[in-house]
Amino acid sequence: MPPKHEIDLDPEEQAILRAWRLLVSEHYLEDIQHLQGNPGIIHGFEIAHRLVCEYEELRVAFHLNPTRFHDLGHQVMREQFDEHMVRMRPVIRVVDLDADYRRRIDTLRMRDRNRVVSITVKINDISPPYGWVTEAVYECKRCNEQTTLKQRRARERESPSHCETCFARLLKRLDMEDEPFGVRPPRPNFVMSSEHSNYEDVQDIRMCQAVFNEKGELVHVSDEEEMVGVVSDDLVGELEKGVCVRLNGIVRVEPFPNRTFSKDTRRILSLQVFSVEPVEGEA
Repeated sequence: MPPKHEIDLDPEEQAILRAWRLLVSEHYLEDIQHLQGNPGIIHGFEIAHRLVCEYEELRVAFHLNPTRFHDLGHQVMREQFDEHMVRMRPVIRVVDLDADYRRRIDTLRMRDRNRVVSITVKINDISPPYGWVTEAVYECKRCNEQTTLKQRRARERESPSHCETCFARLLKRLDMEDEPFGVRPPRPNFVMSSEHSNYEDVQDIRMCQAVFNEKGELVHVSDEEEMVGVVSDDLVGELEKGVCVRLNGIVRVEPFPNRTFSKDTRRILSLQVFSVEPVEGEA
């Protein structure tokens, strides 16, 4: 087993965790209890944005740092699922976002990266489902200790630079407590454990802007204003080509799709979808 390291949370993260636990205990414990015995693997847990806004720490985190908002929320949800013996993995799906988050594809810019947006689109194309390694678990061939590294989709897989356990043993043999200048860690000698690594199902999508009037009638579809995105977990297989939907997600930056060299600095915007809502009308 890899050595356990204490994780120190800053006061802001502790406040967010407390707010998440309060939200779940006040609104969703009964729903979690009803999932006991469910044979499913993943459960998309829909949470209304208005409930998020009732807790100041969550409201601010969702707006300013949605990635941390979701990461800490998933931590609390997993705790509750484990406590109530629910074997499924929870995935938070925030829905019914305020109108302030409504955007059009043609208004999104690089400065919007990592922000939450809600856009109404027509789905132009959907890739076949595929998986990717979200967390790679490496095992040192010398000491068998495991190291886990988070990965980024559509990027080169990252691997450990050295084994901390082997380096600590080296320093101990040299009778040194701290890392001395000039002493380098042993060369990495890892193998990735496919069995213990974590994976995620995803689909790539291509979408264009769809405009509805106040009556919910589709009035315009702009094929020129196209954007790429990705859906994951329980949303895989739920979208259909040609259908109009409202996608809520986080704006991300992706490498240029037709790049000709590895260090190309060109980037495009992508939408990491965290919830899907129906709209009236189809193109």
